[in-house]
Amino acid sequence: MRLRTLLTCLSLCLVNVALWAASPATPTDFTISNPSHIPGATLQPGSYSIHVVNRLSDRVILKVDAANGSVHSMFIGIPNDKIEKPAGSGAVKWANSPDGTTYIKGWYFPGSSSVVEFVYPKADAVALATSNPSKVPAVDPASEGKVTDNTLSQDDMQLLTLWLLSLEEIGPGSAPSIKAARYETASVSQKPAIKSLPHTASWLPWVWLTGLCLLIAAGTLRIAALQNATSAVGGRESLRE
Repeated sequence: MRLRTLLTCLSLCLVNVALWAASPATPTDFTISNPSHIPGATLQPGSYSIHVVNRLSDRVILKVDAANGSVHSMFIGIPNDKIEKPAGSGAVKWANSPDGTTYIKGWYFPGSSSVVEFVYPKADAVALATSNPSKVPAVDPASEGKVTDNTLSQDDMQLLTLWLLSLEEIGPGSAPSIKAARYETASVSQKPAIKSLPHTASWLPWVWLTGLCLLIAAGTLRIAALQNATSAVGGRESLRE
């Protein structure tokens, strides 16, 4: 009886954990005073919020919303522990801008181990790589048969190939060119590189599966207990006869 109760409680706890993990992180509010670029949108002076929609093995999905409802932008970010963390949570900006306006490089969330660097569309990433010595994370949806506007689904974002663009000097008298290297998780941390990302790249299915197995186990124990009780009653009736 105690074992059955324990298994049932544990399965309910796992289900609650799954629901909690699936919920989006609490939005972080911020205000900007000058026009600022993020992947897929330009933020005009005003109030906004940013939060993590989903966390995957090699990327996160971020969403920025305007307080007045004028902007709803969802895009990819990658944790980068090579970027110096600011004193407090908030935006990290690119040092050099292609057009003189602000480009936000990433965001530092309170309590995070690293800055989440924004992944820009190819055209913006090329411009940033031309103006800055750092490698710029990029995606090129058109090369993978995806839409190039802001209607990319979260599923598409999970599967897009990530690139790192940098300015490469070819030789004396030659103009620099943009070098593209495929992004690997090991380039940011020492974890094994992930060549491809499955559609269900999340721990949530495993949590649900574990909870289901525990529920089945609890049901099996219940049936076995009932069968034992029935057998015991039948045995006592046989002795009476």
